[in-house]
Amino acid sequence: MKIRVERLSSIAQSIDGDFPGEVVNHRCCRTERLRTIAPLLFLVVVLAGNAFANETSELPSKRWLIVVCGLPGDDGHREKLTTAVRKISAAADPIFQVENARLTVLAGDEQMVSDLQSDIPNAAVCTGESVAAVIDNVSKQIQPQDSCWVILLGHSQFYAGRSSFNVQDRDFDATDLAKWMKPIQCRERLYFLTMPVSGFWLKPLCGPQTVIIAATEAGAEYTATEMPYALADVLSGTQAKQALEDIDQDGQLSILDLYLAVNLEIDARFKSLERLQTEHAQLDDNGDGIGKELQEPYLPVAAVEGETLPPEPVKTRLITVNSDGDYARSILITK
Repeated sequence: MKIRVERLSSIAQSIDGDFPGEVVNHRCCRTERLRTIAPLLFLVVVLAGNAFANETSELPSKRWLIVVCGLPGDDGHREKLTTAVRKISAAADPIFQVENARLTVLAGDEQMVSDLQSDIPNAAVCTGESVAAVIDNVSKQIQPQDSCWVILLGHSQFYAGRSSFNVQDRDFDATDLAKWMKPIQCRERLYFLTMPVSGFWLKPLCGPQTVIIAATEAGAEYTATEMPYALADVLSGTQAKQALEDIDQDGQLSILDLYLAVNLEIDARFKSLERLQTEHAQLDDNGDGIGKELQEPYLPVAAVEGETLPPEPVKTRLITVNSDGDYARSILITK
């Protein structure tokens, strides 16, 4: 841009100088020269501004991913959560387009860290302090055009009006996470909150260019969730009934498609067990902190004997501009 501006400036300067063979009367020509130079100077400013804007928009963006797994609680959950963390981390590069250098994994306890060593040698134990330290480290490296994604897996509890994520030492909540994330200046944020009572985290974390996916509805659902395992299986393509595909049929694969695929998988799992579904995920990406169950129109409808099913809606029209899901639809992933 500097070279471009200097060349344009030199053109303007050449106009202001004497032309070859010109007999100059400065008093008579000064006004005329100003009239000639003014449009060129305006052009210099406009082109310089455009050059700066173009160079800024062309800067390569990078994605940073922080996978946070809390305390497993028991051996059975330790095994399931370790497998889920391994699958999600393996999807970082091929699906999320996150290079290994910008992937951080914090696991629930020392045993989980040991079990993950062969696949994720840099994994560390998850505590409130380690989560805060990792986010602080990212804040010092991330660029304004980059993205920061956070995925939480594990257990949480609701007590005294507060939803807390269970980790070694002191648990933390949405207010803590929002405070730690505040110094991060980036183009895009994504929170994938797969734990119980995560609906209470929507308000504290919401904001512009921010996608928040919560596994449960605030104030209505408190039990353990299937979302972390459904997310891991959809990403890995193993043990999943629902494939990761262009579910909204807009011709591209996005975070919205991942959200829908995970919820279709959850729906299928509860139905296969003939259990009443105890989790209904919500997505907020318009900044109002109010999540929507965007998966509802996409869920399969069982035929009832003697009734005719209504025609299936055009899926590309279910998400409107500036409504929840519209921004998530713009964040592309690969398969």
